Amino acid sequence: MAGISEGEVAVYDRQLRLWGVQAQKRLLQAKVLIWGMEGCNVEACKNLVLAGVSLTIRDHRITDDAAVAFNYFLRLEDLGQNRAERAATRVQELNPLCTVSSRSAPPDEVDDAAALRTAMEVFDVVILSFGVLGFDTAKACAVDAACREGNSCFLMTVTSGELAFFFSDLQKHTMQERSVAQGAQTDATAQATAEPEEFDFPSLEAWMQCAPADLQKAKTDDSVLLVALFLAFSRNQQASPDAAGKFEDFCTNEAKCVPKVDGMPDLKHAYACFFLEPIMAVASVLAGLLSQEVIKAITKKDPPLSNSVCFNAHTSIALVERIPAAPKVLKRKAEEVVADLLD
Repeated sequence: MAGISEGEVAVYDRQLRLWGVQAQKRLLQAKVLIWGMEGCNVEACKNLVLAGVSLTIRDHRITDDAAVAFNYFLRLEDLGQNRAERAATRVQELNPLCTVSSRSAPPDEVDDAAALRTAMEVFDVVILSFGVLGFDTAKACAVDAACREGNSCFLMTVTSGELAFFFSDLQKHTMQERSVAQGAQTDATAQATAEPEEFDFPSLEAWMQCAPADLQKAKTDDSVLLVALFLAFSRNQQASPDAAGKFEDFCTNEAKCVPKVDGMPDLKHAYACFFLEPIMAVASVLAGLLSQEVIKAITKKDPPLSNSVCFNAHTSIALVERIPAAPKVLKRKAEEVVADLLD
C-alpha cells in the first residue's frame, strides 16, 4: 500500500480494514503531545500509541508513590526520577513502529504567548491534564489559545474520583468522511461524493465565560456543573487540597450553584477527589472516548463530540454537553424557502 510499509500493514491490518488506508496514513504522520502523565492521559498514551500515533510525553514532576500506584508505566525504581522520561521508554515498547519522546521542562513558556505558540504548533493535537499546570485555569486557557493560533487541536482532562471529564477544542473541524455502519455494504461512490461537514468548537475561554448558575438553569448535568465550579474556583484563587471549605463556600455563596452529583456525598468530598488519581476503570472509560476524539480529529472521519464529555462511574453514564450552547438555527417555513428560490 502506498505510503505504508509491509511491516506497518502487518501490525495495523485490523485498523486498515476499519478506518481505511488514508485514515491510517494520517495517524502514522500525526504528532500528539500528552502533557501531564496522570489520570486519563495514562490510558490515552496506551490507546494512541497502539493506533500508530507518535507521542511526546511531557511532565516536569518527579515520580512519587502515588504515581507508581496508579500509573502502570512507572515502577518503584523510578521513584525520584522524572515521570515523563521513565514512562516514555515503556510506552515506546508497546509499539516500536512509533516514535515516543519525552520532555521534562517545567511549563515556564505558558507565561510567554509567543514561546507557548512555538512549542504547541509542532503538534497536531495537545492533550493536557489540568493538574500538570497546578490547577491554574488561566494557564490552561493560555495553552488552548496558543493551540488555536498554531492550528493544533486541544483537549483537557479533569478527574475527581468516580468522575472523569474532558473538554475538546477542535476549532473549525471539517469531517470529510463517515464510517460505514457495521454489517452494511460499502458504497465507494457515495463516500467519494459525500459533502464535508463543518463543526465549530468554542475556546476554553468561551467555555469559562459560562457561569455555573446559568448552566444549571439550562439543565446542564450536575457532574459537568461540578467540573465547571472547580474550574471557576481555580480561576478565582489557587486551588489546593486544603481549600475544600473555601470551595464549598464559593459554590454556595458566590457561584450560587450547588450540584448534587451521584456518588458524591458532599462538595468537600468531591473537591478533595480532584487532587487524587481517579479510579482506573473510570480513567480507562473516559480515555477510550478521548482517544476516539483524537483519532477523529486526525483522520477527519466521523462526527466529533462537542465539546464536554463527562463519565460518572456511579451511574455508568457518559454525558456530552455543548458549552456554550450552539446558536439556534431558525427553521424556515417551506413556502418561504420556495419564495426565495423563485426570486
